[in-house]
Amino acid sequence: MWRHRKALTLLGAALTASLGAVGAGLPAAAAAPAAAATTTTYTITALGNLGYGVSDPSAINASGQVTGLSHLSTSITYSCPTHYNPKRTCVYHPGHAFLYSNGTMTDLGTLGGSGLNNDSDGNAINRSGEVAGWADTATAGVIHAALWTGTTTVDLGALAPLSSGSYSIADGINDFGQVVGYWAPSKSQLVNGMHPWLYSNGTMTSLPVPSDLTSPSCQPFAINNNGLIIGSCVTNNGQTNHSVLWQNGTVTVLGTLGGLQVTSLAGLNNNGQIIGWGTTSTGATHGFLDSNGTVTDLGSFLAYAINDNGVMVDGVDQIDSGGTVQNLNNLIPANSGYTITGAPGISDNGQIIATASTTTSPAAVLLTPN
Repeated sequence: MWRHRKALTLLGAALTASLGAVGAGLPAAAAAPAAAATTTTYTITALGNLGYGVSDPSAINASGQVTGLSHLSTSITYSCPTHYNPKRTCVYHPGHAFLYSNGTMTDLGTLGGSGLNNDSDGNAINRSGEVAGWADTATAGVIHAALWTGTTTVDLGALAPLSSGSYSIADGINDFGQVVGYWAPSKSQLVNGMHPWLYSNGTMTSLPVPSDLTSPSCQPFAINNNGLIIGSCVTNNGQTNHSVLWQNGTVTVLGTLGGLQVTSLAGLNNNGQIIGWGTTSTGATHGFLDSNGTVTDLGSFLAYAINDNGVMVDGVDQIDSGGTVQNLNNLIPANSGYTITGAPGISDNGQIIATASTTTSPAAVLLTPN
């Protein structure tokens, strides 16, 4: 089983000017409201699982619907790799994309995958509950980008130009059903052979790659409702990362941001705010928030996800609301039995998806503000 994780690669080159130009194309309402410092506490709801007891949430929408990956109770035995000595049998539990809604977790299935090629994953979800991700196909080793609409499963990887390869992933979706992702001729060509794409209104379009980079391999991973796309391109056999923005059919390479050498873009919201990480002149890693050209150095808080109210989580156990950083473990009920270890997403209503350790096993949970 191969588990896709959100890639992180950040921002640069006169970013204030670059994003200022991007922001100029957004609606006047793009100025994000200031978020009040939080003293909110949270109740905890276990999301459950698809049978094996292990779930990994990836994204949440404003209605509290969640997607991610959960392992099935199905057991598949196979011969372990040859480096095991003595030889033994391994056991595999497929992981499937799920939709959690109103207390129920639904298996979204695959694109015909079976046996040891029977996996899928939900990477993003929009306000309508549409899920974008990837799934194994009936052909072993062929993974396609997928879109689950609630009524149908769309094999995006079967559409040209994605059909030219055997490997495609959908990473982001907005509320209009526009999906972004990348494809490659094969898994072995992921480092140097990624091609970015946009799916919109039933049409698949290749996104442009930067002309000033040598043979870039590019991956978009988020799109907002204004069509702004963030992502990264790698060069030099994957050794050099370049943060990029796509909008209105053009791509912009970003370099530095104030005193920060940008290393990763992490997320964006519908108000044009972009979060990421950068390196200071002393080599320290800092998070940043760019609000249409106004940049805030977040210090040691490395933002991972942001909602439309500007509230951020760091992907681990911290929340930043209005500049006040708190540990989520101090905001859940005492003696709950849970310790928050991952917080990859926050909704516009303030709900947070998280992974937590317990005395028995890891759990996927939903934190709802009181």
